[in-house]
Amino acid sequence: MSNSLIQLKKYAIPIIAVMVIIVHFVLVKTSNLNRWKGGGFGMYSEVHYYYNEVYISDLSQPLNSLIAEDKFIKHVIMDVKRMPNKSNLENMAKIISKYVASDTISIQVWKPLVNSKNASYSRKLVNQFQYIKP
Repeated sequence: MSNSLIQLKKYAIPIIAVMVIIVHFVLVKTSNLNRWKGGGFGMYSEVHYYYNEVYISDLSQPLNSLIAEDKFIKHVIMDVKRMPNKSNLENMAKIISKYVASDTISIQVWKPLVNSKNASYSRKLVNQFQYIKP
């Protein structure tokens, strides 16, 4: 094997790994990508997305009963919790619209924040979306 090929292998893998990490952190900051996804470089740096809270305005029945009634809604809610971007929120609003009485649907996604130093719990609004039924 030539010396240049050995040198390429020696440096290529670490360079590619660093590039993947950089892309992951950029997507976390710009596209609301969950830190747990895309390589998990931020695992355990925040509370798991499962505990994010989704609030839907004017829902005619509790969200838990909707999930029991329609299993597809559970997957849609998990998509919104995992990546609360505009596309997922709009998709959820379209699916939930048949269960909402009003013409406007407001969806909010809240992330729990735990501060272990002063033993406090709070929430942060991650994203919200307003959908007007056609």
